[in-house]
Parts: sequence; structure tokens; C-alpha cells
Amino acid sequence: PMKTPPSIAFRTYVMKELACLYFPEERADLASRHFRLLIRQDPLLLSELQKLGFRPRQRMLPPSLVQVLLRHLGTPEEFDQISRQA
Repeated sequence: PMKTPPSIAFRTYVMKELACLYFPEERADLASRHFRLLIRQDPLLLSELQKLGFRPRQRMLPPSLVQVLLRHLGTPEEFDQISRQA
């Protein structure tokens, strides 16, 4: 089983809250917009989330969806390191 990184608890998140972990330097509304864009631009990620019932305007992300996001994006820390290299 995948180990849950310490920065992300195994629980339900509000989309905006999770977005702020991945885009900490942005205002919450912008972080949320960028996070949703990130999901929409990744067909594999989007399709895996949709299989679990994800809808585009969804506000609450249950642990099953958070796990898929982690698998695709890495932890917020890993995502940040990769973003800085890009």
C-alpha cells in the first residue's frame, strides 16, 4: 500500500485547501483555479478521478480522490521541487 506522506493527511479536503498546499504562494482563489486547471489538462488524471465520481465543480475531495491526486502529482513538496525545475 502507498504510504501517505506526512504533509497530507488521509482525510477529506476542501478543493481550495488542497489547492493552497500545492500553490502556497498564491491567493486561495487563484490556487484553486490553477489546481483545477492542472487536473483538467491531465487526461489520465482526470479520467481516473472521474471513474471515482469526481465532477468538475466538486468542492469536497474524499480520501480516495486525494490518493489519486497524490499518485499523479506527488506531494505538495515534490510538486514544488518539480515546478521550480521546469
